[in-house]
Amino acid sequence: MQENQSTGGAPESQFNESLCVNCQLNVYQPGHAINLCSDCRQSLIKFPVPRWIKFFAIGIIAVMVISLIRTKRYISAAIHLGKAENAIDQKHFVTAQQELALVLNKFPDDMAANGYMMIASAYNLDFESYGAAYSRIADKKTDDESLLSRVDAASAYIDQNFPKDTLMYKRIIAAANNKEKLLALTDSTQEIALKTHIANFLYELKDYERVESIINKVLAVDSNFYQAVSLMSAVKRNTAKYDDALAYCDRLLSLNAEDVYALSQKARIELKRKHDKDAAIYAAKAMELSPDNNSAIEAKAMVEHFAGKKKESLASLAKIKAHEAESGDSTISKRLTLIINGSEIYR
Repeated sequence: MQENQSTGGAPESQFNESLCVNCQLNVYQPGHAINLCSDCRQSLIKFPVPRWIKFFAIGIIAVMVISLIRTKRYISAAIHLGKAENAIDQKHFVTAQQELALVLNKFPDDMAANGYMMIASAYNLDFESYGAAYSRIADKKTDDESLLSRVDAASAYIDQNFPKDTLMYKRIIAAANNKEKLLALTDSTQEIALKTHIANFLYELKDYERVESIINKVLAVDSNFYQAVSLMSAVKRNTAKYDDALAYCDRLLSLNAEDVYALSQKARIELKRKHDKDAAIYAAKAMELSPDNNSAIEAKAMVEHFAGKKKESLASLAKIKAHEAESGDSTISKRLTLIINGSEIYR
């Protein structure tokens, strides 16, 4: 016996490859990837795309655009943060602060960026930026022990500039022009910040011998006490011990390779001993780092003055005075004016 087989039903239709793949009635138009006749091709071209597909496509595009923008922001911030970290490692704190400002413009509450900003601004003695960064992360916690350690060290460095004994500080201010009272107060405090303030007033009275004696005692306690090191450099400059003066500037630059004050001080020292070309180099470096810094502008003005560029030096002096109008401290413009108008013989 043989197995039964079905013989009923209509024959299967045959697909004709020479006809349109859509209608199988007309001959297709050659030269296209899909073999369609002209009628089918036109009807499909005119076929309306559903609105939901349009909205879905627009949504996808919008998400992609937003993602690209956000990704670009994150990548840009990460690059600047990396540059800031490298700059801090090299003690290039001005560069670090500039890079961190770019990060914080986009992510103002970022923990790492604010921590590094505290470090950079502390060594730049930028009290305003330091305070702003501190206020943004004061209540935040982090497990980054390395960052915390560096922030603590930077905070100690900047805090040394603030006297703890405010009552004694007021007494020193009141005795600012009285040499005997200042000397008496020197033995009344052990706080090196206050001793340095006394020495600074004695410096203004041109008692360089006493200033040096006090500063030596301060540096015996803290060899890197910023105000003391910078004041000693000025004393050495004014007593014609130029190599010693430069050495103290180099001590400051070992702490902050981009210390604008130290570079400006080097320019003033070189001008004092008539090394004008060297002075111009240091002044230019200071201006390149911080063109709005009054110490840098002062160094530039003095270089211009001794180069016979009276108009340029007066313009620099005017710029300093404009800055001082905001701060209320006219120390730099007063001493610079005396040099420019010839009232003080600088060299």
